[in-house]
Amino acid sequence: MENTMIEKYSFNVHIGDKIHTITNKELFEYAELIGLNRVAKDHYCWMFVLGLIMYEHVNGIDPSMIVEEIKALESGRIGIGTKPASEFRHEPLRGIWHKHFFSGPFIARNIRNQLAGDKIKKLVDQILDPRKSPLITKEMINKLAHKATVEQFEQRENSGNLTGEWIVFAKHNGKNYYLCLATHESGDQAIYERIKDVCFRQFPFLQTKS
Repeated sequence: MENTMIEKYSFNVHIGDKIHTITNKELFEYAELIGLNRVAKDHYCWMFVLGLIMYEHVNGIDPSMIVEEIKALESGRIGIGTKPASEFRHEPLRGIWHKHFFSGPFIARNIRNQLAGDKIKKLVDQILDPRKSPLITKEMINKLAHKATVEQFEQRENSGNLTGEWIVFAKHNGKNYYLCLATHESGDQAIYERIKDVCFRQFPFLQTKS
């Protein structure tokens, strides 16, 4: 392992009502367990692994879904039904990249996004049209439920527009360096402060964001 990966780090985190200290040895073992070391050895930040642990234990998000997105990034593929990676456009994150990852807890958000505007009203008017039947039948309700959920999700997946949260990473000398996980609501400045405080210490050369 490179020196950047064996420098001593530890994090104090809240899980439930307790504070836990997690060392970089434990983070490395977790990265090994979930397969991150096999796809991104030596180019992930300890904070990224900590995020994987927190997402799993607090939010119930399977880390293998995130590792699959990293596999796609490392191989140059688009991903598993998600939007392509893109660069942040504004400071302070300009020059840093993000990639959506998807997991089960994000299903409702994707369906809601797919039904934006008046799409749900159009579905209701189409299926529960009183000209077709003066009574609302069980079959009509089942059809509406299917079209408003399963079909919407399938359409979003097939179009490669599944959204979730973000894998935040930097590019340097032909490699992707995985920095942290973030939400849409995190705020660019807060994300950058986390990267500056932890990731730039581990990988000082990334401060150029080249």
